[in-house]
Amino acid sequence: MTETCCIKVKRQKTIIFIEAYVSDTILTVKNKICKALRNEKEPSDIRLQLESHRIPNEQYSSLDDDATIEELGLSNNTILYMTYWISKDAGTGEWEVVDVPKYENVE
Repeated sequence: MTETCCIKVKRQKTIIFIEAYVSDTILTVKNKICKALRNEKEPSDIRLQLESHRIPNEQYSSLDDDATIEELGLSNNTILYMTYWISKDAGTGEWEVVDVPKYENVE
């Protein structure tokens, strides 16, 4: 039996829960996200990032579409951060910055 895991994908005030096999690629995860978004975005317009603790001066590192969940060492409840490609004139554009508000306790 192939092992599965649940991944949390955050963007702004949205959290999407994705169930995936550890053998799935990041592109497969992006396709599942597109389905959850009712196909409002294409996988090529989505970038998934992981909080970076290993690279100095970098808060997030982008994940390669061909990498598998297992290769990246992702596990249950891993949090990925999603950003969109913002198109500009004549096919140019840029990626959004990660924008996820900090959780605040309600007292």
